[in-house]
Amino acid sequence: MREFAGVPGALMAGLASHAERLEDMKMRGEFTMSGRMEEVDGDGKASDKKEVLLRSTPTPTPMDRITNIIRFTDNGEDKTVDAQKKATARREKRLRDPDKLAEAKKKDIKMPFLPGEQGRYVFTIAGRDAAQPGRVRIGFVPKVAAENAIKGSAWVEESTREVLSMGFSFSKNPVFVDHVDIQMTFGLATPLGRAPSTLTFDGRGGLLFIRKHYRGSATLSDPRVAF
Repeated sequence: MREFAGVPGALMAGLASHAERLEDMKMRGEFTMSGRMEEVDGDGKASDKKEVLLRSTPTPTPMDRITNIIRFTDNGEDKTVDAQKKATARREKRLRDPDKLAEAKKKDIKMPFLPGEQGRYVFTIAGRDAAQPGRVRIGFVPKVAAENAIKGSAWVEESTREVLSMGFSFSKNPVFVDHVDIQMTFGLATPLGRAPSTLTFDGRGGLLFIRKHYRGSATLSDPRVAF
């Protein structure tokens, strides 16, 4: 059976199946998200705090998402109505330009364990949980850096062949982005397997001499396969 730099082929095949189910959930999954983002100054003090609670629902034809903003605050000020209007306007703009929508989907970052993505990466066994030997850390790095390719590692469960958590950054930063670190925990039970339950990020970037530092988090709940 094929191996990936020491990672058993059977484990990679199981992770590929999990990644395919996650892609299916990305298209058909409905969920509630509670999120927070803030700017951080040089002393680590947070400012410009934004918080949102929303329900995301997919549509089958055309394949898209309806974002229902339940609550949005900007530095404590309720701006829910404005956020709802902007979300509606963004969706209408997407639907008016199917070519742009298709191009955006091409740039979507996919799990490196997907069958169609595995050939782009080098995978290695990066560690094993001493307390729970059935949990293995797999490192991944793209053979060629790209904006839609990531580098990092994932803790996986050998028995279920599913991802438990993952930390990664872009292998090639997009324009105006200096660096972004993203951590995801796959603790949400869905009909299609484990899905992300929490996400945190810490990023830096800006334009010319203006550099900013942002951090944020999101919690996903109430999953459902919409169609």
